[in-house]
Amino acid sequence: MTFFANSDEDKNERGITSTAATHLSELATEIIAGCKAKLEAASFVNGFVDIVGSANDKGKQVEIGYATHQLAEFNALVTRVAEMHSFCAWMREAVKTKERMMEEVSNVTLNDWAEHENITINNMPPRDPELTEQDIIKTLSVAERCEYYSLEAKAAAFGKFIHPDEPFSVARRRLQEILSKPISTQGEGSSLLIYRYEGSVDEQDVEKVYLQLQSEHRDAEKRLNQIKTSIKKKLNLAKAAQTEEYKNKIDAYMTESKKINADFCSWQRREIENISSLKIIVPNELQSTFDYLSSLDEK
Repeated sequence: MTFFANSDEDKNERGITSTAATHLSELATEIIAGCKAKLEAASFVNGFVDIVGSANDKGKQVEIGYATHQLAEFNALVTRVAEMHSFCAWMREAVKTKERMMEEVSNVTLNDWAEHENITINNMPPRDPELTEQDIIKTLSVAERCEYYSLEAKAAAFGKFIHPDEPFSVARRRLQEILSKPISTQGEGSSLLIYRYEGSVDEQDVEKVYLQLQSEHRDAEKRLNQIKTSIKKKLNLAKAAQTEEYKNKIDAYMTESKKINADFCSWQRREIENISSLKIIVPNELQSTFDYLSSLDEK
């Protein structure tokens, strides 16, 4: 803040805008160029050219050097150049400082600002793992879970026995085949073997057991499906509640994030506006130069 008004009570607090500082610096540059032109064109020699036999003793003057009284101008010209350079150096450095300050504010990140302001920026809330039927089963009572596992085991066990490729079903089909064809042969002539089969149990008793197994399996499957349907319903409701809860978390997160971002943007905008409005002070040492340039600018 060295360059700006109100930054130091000991300095002249007359401030000018960056635009005015740049304009006066350009005017000072033009004055420097004019002074340098005069300094660089300095000559301390008078030159003459003459033609042999001419009546003029000195001949024709072709170069005019500075007169004695003009020597005093050199000090004034060099002093003016130094003054203008000092003015330009101060003003241009001040303008660059303002630009650098605004750039620094523009480059401040949201996280840097939040850390400086002791504001905690939360991460987006993570989504909980998707619920499964096992999650719902874990919520059942001991009795309910015991029934569920027992029915699963029973349905599997009974289903295994009545499955077409399992032993009981295979034995049942063989009995049916034997009863329809109790005799079979193998070989020919004297080697002919005659096989005769008969049921070891009554076919009706086998059918009764088979139908009983089917009934037990069907009842177990029915009850198990009822429980599974209930579990699925609970799962759907739990998923809906989970989705709603996550949505509320996201909404709260987005609301908080928008507020923090809005506060950050407002701070950044205010800082840039404050820096833009800073007036560059004219130190006492440069006051006369400023007055001189200002007077030229008014003409």
